[in-house]
Amino acid sequence: MITVRYINDLVKDAIEGDDLFIVDVSVDLNGKIRVVLDSDSTVAIADCISVNRAIEQHLDRDEEDFSLEVTSAGLGQPLTMLRQYHKYIGKALEVTVDSGTKLSGKLKTVNEEFIELLEEEKKSKKSKKTRNKLDTLQLHKLAINSIKKATAVVTI
Repeated sequence: MITVRYINDLVKDAIEGDDLFIVDVSVDLNGKIRVVLDSDSTVAIADCISVNRAIEQHLDRDEEDFSLEVTSAGLGQPLTMLRQYHKYIGKALEVTVDSGTKLSGKLKTVNEEFIELLEEEKKSKKSKKTRNKLDTLQLHKLAINSIKKATAVVTI
């Protein structure tokens, strides 16, 4: 039986010395293996192909039937590891905290205890002739353990 631990060890060997890291490894009862990778910079298709081949070299389809998917953590996927936050410093995130409050803003700081998110609040003030928009910035210091979900936001 193919185990998560075995696949995890194969992937670690394949990415040793690179800035790639494992976000998730799963193996279901039907033999579907799924590996999600991320990087401190970017994950190229060639990286996924290389890891895929490294895993397949150690598995025998004659012994066990399996399917294998090696993919990169996408923009729409939640950040699940502290290491993932670092490459989004200066970029937009949407964060949901334990209370259910959703915040959007630029990630300013990351450490093992908290992140700082600079949120731009848009307020409108009506005058007789025109409607002026006043923007204010608010810095939120969020404990890492209070974050339920954080995702990168694509801005154009």
